Amino acid sequence: APSFGADVSENDGVYKAMPLNRSLFLRQSYNNCAPYSTMAVISILRKNSVDPEILAEQTSWRIQKNLTMPQGLLKLLHDYDIHTKEFTMFLYSDKEKIDWLKNMCDNNTPVILLIREDDFLHYITLLGYDSHGFLFYDSMQKRRGENSEMTVTDRVEYEGNRYYSFEEAVSMWNKGNVGRFFKNWAVVCS
Repeated sequence: APSFGADVSENDGVYKAMPLNRSLFLRQSYNNCAPYSTMAVISILRKNSVDPEILAEQTSWRIQKNLTMPQGLLKLLHDYDIHTKEFTMFLYSDKEKIDWLKNMCDNNTPVILLIREDDFLHYITLLGYDSHGFLFYDSMQKRRGENSEMTVTDRVEYEGNRYYSFEEAVSMWNKGNVGRFFKNWAVVCS
């Protein structure tokens, strides 16, 4: 059932989500989506929170402008005893990708995706879905206010701060790659 007693009748009652404390819907510092996504996974799986700025200091495999290669995200997760399995899903149809992501949610398994939003690569953490789209923690979501560390929330009745239709989410994921590498890359966390 959704948190906060939300009415999901408009979504045919389909709703599955992993809870993430709303106090962790933080806006990232410059190019720190990898450590902020890691913070979300640690919170979900270990039921404790780690300051994402400390995680940022511990992140390796950084290149120009503080960008984090997937290896750096994996190392950071491993440093916090999070088991990972990498997937590249570019050979699968969009429907198969959607079904796979739903299956991960059904099994309470957080997934970090590498997407392309506008002209930049970005990591987001999958938290759940309804009958029309996916719920994510996205550390690049707009700030609540000019000086706020907190982000706005697309659908306050749901988990997560970002809501994308299945098609929007898969489209961004399909564009997330570094040249020929990491196309439709995801890391499953347990």
